[in-house]
Amino acid sequence: MVWNLPGVPWLIAHKSMLQVNKPKMFTICGKDYVLWKNERGEVSALENICPHMGAKLSDGWICPNTNTIACPFHALEFDNEGRAILPNDKISKPLAKPLELFFQGDFIWTYANETPKLPIPDVLEKLSSQYRYIGSTKEVTIKAPFLDVLEINHDLNHAKGTHREVFRINSTKVDDFQDNGYYSISKIRHFRAENTLKEYLKNPSLLFTPKVLGLVLENYFPSLVVVYTDTPVGKAIQVFIIYPETETTTRTFIPIFAEKSFGILNPLLEKSTIKSTEEIIHQDGGMLETLYPRFEPKIRLENEEPVHWVRKHYYSWNDLTPLPCKGRGENSELLII
Repeated sequence: MVWNLPGVPWLIAHKSMLQVNKPKMFTICGKDYVLWKNERGEVSALENICPHMGAKLSDGWICPNTNTIACPFHALEFDNEGRAILPNDKISKPLAKPLELFFQGDFIWTYANETPKLPIPDVLEKLSSQYRYIGSTKEVTIKAPFLDVLEINHDLNHAKGTHREVFRINSTKVDDFQDNGYYSISKIRHFRAENTLKEYLKNPSLLFTPKVLGLVLENYFPSLVVVYTDTPVGKAIQVFIIYPETETTTRTFIPIFAEKSFGILNPLLEKSTIKSTEEIIHQDGGMLETLYPRFEPKIRLENEEPVHWVRKHYYSWNDLTPLPCKGRGENSELLII
């Protein structure tokens, strides 16, 4: 079993998360890359190591006129194919390896340069066409292996413990779980106690959180959990994203969609909603980072089917056959479902 699941499509960013002409370093599957966006919204990615002397390209700068990235050590420039721009405008062969990217509107995916084994789900395209994208939480590195974070995203029992504070969840009722291969659906209800006035003032989005919180979770193994919630101000959708950074760290962020617009109140409501969602990441990460080393559980709980579902696919990953495809890239014929 390998820890980084080669062949998985990983969602790494929304274009709004990137500043124009500002290099950004990120790590996926144990390798460092630099990502940048130009004025036209075009996104490029290379391995972060300069092929000359090993400097971090992410510490350099973007040259807007040529859409190249300059190394901070000797100011060597590289284009989005990894070719060096040499004296007299000569261009080398590719030297810095590009990271192949796939685009769904403003969402950026990658297979981390591995042969695809699963198609890219089209759920984010559908959400973007039906709902209003209000933003994403800050990206967070959780100091826990990918499998630990994967499991907590599918653990239907942990809310009344991990999320008891702030969200005041007393109990959870699981109404349904459907296993459809690498896609599954969970339907649950969280039963909440009343929040304090101080908590409402600190987090106004709690005013619109029902006492019985009904959730539908669409699970796309292994990187996405789409959570649909009905609230008094319309449906809210949170997309829990994870990908492996290293063997011991996992990266996460949550894009958020809303059904309705409230005009001049949007900034206040959106800020509060994002803040409330970031609290979920904080609570999950805080719990995972304080666990003792994993061992075989001596207690079994009800409604653990989703956790068994992710373990089954995780541990059988090596047996999955790669997808047939005729090309890869923004205009590829790679299957998207």
